[in-house]
Amino acid sequence: MPTGGVQRQVKLPPAPESARQARRFVAEVLQAARADSLVDTAALLTSELVTNGIVHAHTEMQVVVEATSAWVRVEVIDGNPMLPARRGYDAEALTGRGLEMVELLADDFGMQPLENDGKRVWFRLGSVGADSDMPHERATARGATVTVRLRNLPVMLYSAWQAHADAMLRDATLAELAQAGASLPNELTLTADALSALALGTNDLFSSTTELPHNVDVDVELPRAVAPNFPVLRDVLRRCSERSAAGELLVPPSLPEIQAVRRWVCDEVGRQSQGLSARPWTDVVIDDVPVDPMSADAIDAVRASPLAQIAADRWNRIIAVSRGAATLLGSTAAALEGQRVIAIIPARLRDAHVAGFTRQMLGGAPRLLGHATEMPALRPDGSEIVVLLELERRTDSGGRPLFVATLTPVTGAPPQGAA
Repeated sequence: MPTGGVQRQVKLPPAPESARQARRFVAEVLQAARADSLVDTAALLTSELVTNGIVHAHTEMQVVVEATSAWVRVEVIDGNPMLPARRGYDAEALTGRGLEMVELLADDFGMQPLENDGKRVWFRLGSVGADSDMPHERATARGATVTVRLRNLPVMLYSAWQAHADAMLRDATLAELAQAGASLPNELTLTADALSALALGTNDLFSSTTELPHNVDVDVELPRAVAPNFPVLRDVLRRCSERSAAGELLVPPSLPEIQAVRRWVCDEVGRQSQGLSARPWTDVVIDDVPVDPMSADAIDAVRASPLAQIAADRWNRIIAVSRGAATLLGSTAAALEGQRVIAIIPARLRDAHVAGFTRQMLGGAPRLLGHATEMPALRPDGSEIVVLLELERRTDSGGRPLFVATLTPVTGAPPQGAA
């Protein structure tokens, strides 16, 4: 394509250092084209597309850059035909922002499946003349599909699961690539394809500007060829969570409720792709969780506090309760310690709590940390008391995280009667 500018390309392996190499390559091309004002943004967006290829495509990539002093077009070509999709996470999620960033910062972008298998994802920065022959094609789905109905989908839990699954897959992929001479297991590619297909199938639901209810029925259109990947997705993420619990991955292990969503979604895809009827999601209460060996000093500091304090570990399990907190909640420390935190949260708020806790463990925006928040707490007799909650994150002497909540009763808000 004659542009009168600079055109260069480079091939990169699916390795962690490729994102850095791609940034450097794009910067060099733009400097040669005298488009210095576009360097930072172009390098950032290229890095996002290449990282996406590393984690999800698992094939060699070709980065093609065309630039003049007024505009730049960058495309990343890989050998995986599964098109990327913007993830439907909540506003505070830390992961899944790559494609959204491209949409927001680029003047134009697109993606297309290639005839010889694989895909092209591209973006443009800057203004292009009306007589330019630069392509502006957009992608459309291709191939046979199967429609899966996810009945009574728990919106907040599902969104938290997708964010956690993407972060865990990224961590596992980079861990494999970091091993000298290691090749990626095929199951990671199948897992990435399944997650991408789900994100694309539910994109319209989460891109809606209207507030979603807690649970919805949603029809998800998936490529039929991807449906067999979902048992692999289920098992790979289960093993990744086990590796996380053992300290082999940086991403924290998934909470039991998030694991339940994973099993339900994957099972529903498998069942319905074989012609079986949809089974709705049913709420789960899971008390059996692993025990983190928290240091005694961290636990004793909460138990001895003159304030009403409760501490929880990364499994969302209560590990320490002060006398004031036990009294406030109408219980005893012995009865509360060992339970999940959801035991003191009204049922209507539990999905939001699990989703928010998952976001905090992934390093997301601190919606509650450091802020006093008024909320109801559940007592053993079913009544509720309104408290002012202040949450802080601590670490014990072994570096393990714990979350400490200080509870203050709200004056003028007496306990509500048992439901």
